[in-house]
Amino acid sequence: MAVENVLSASQVHGMIERKEIDIDIKYDLDSIKNYKLIEPGDYIVHLRSFQGGLAFSRKYGICSPAYTILRSKSTILYGFWENFFVSDSFIKSLRLVTYGIRDGRSINIEEFLKLPVNVPSIEKQAEILKITSGLKQKLVHNTRLLRLYIDQKEWFLKALLV
Repeated sequence: MAVENVLSASQVHGMIERKEIDIDIKYDLDSIKNYKLIEPGDYIVHLRSFQGGLAFSRKYGICSPAYTILRSKSTILYGFWENFFVSDSFIKSLRLVTYGIRDGRSINIEEFLKLPVNVPSIEKQAEILKITSGLKQKLVHNTRLLRLYIDQKEWFLKALLV
């Protein structure tokens, strides 16, 4: 795998290519052989998961060995947990399985895997995904529309004041 497929966790965008991050992260090319393989649909426990939840990957790549990769079983639809794993209630539940007193708290994976989670049927997952995807698309559309209205307002104000 090429070095440009080194992925890092983003609390907003999930797993993204490291070169997309505004931070210059140094790493030794020789250490790449120890990196972990990420596949689309994987959920990643990263160093800031206790604050922002798990990162979802939509792409193939490799990541730091410090990350823990969770791969869905066939009983889970692609992306089903994406919204849940970044929800406030889920992030609050991580307090039960984190430890450490430093800024970046660690997650005890063994304890994390014991957290109770209700897994709906595939049919119910599909229904939930359809609804959440529709809401997400509507939110993106309305955000773009709002940006256009703001731009239009600024144009009108400039035209009025000139």
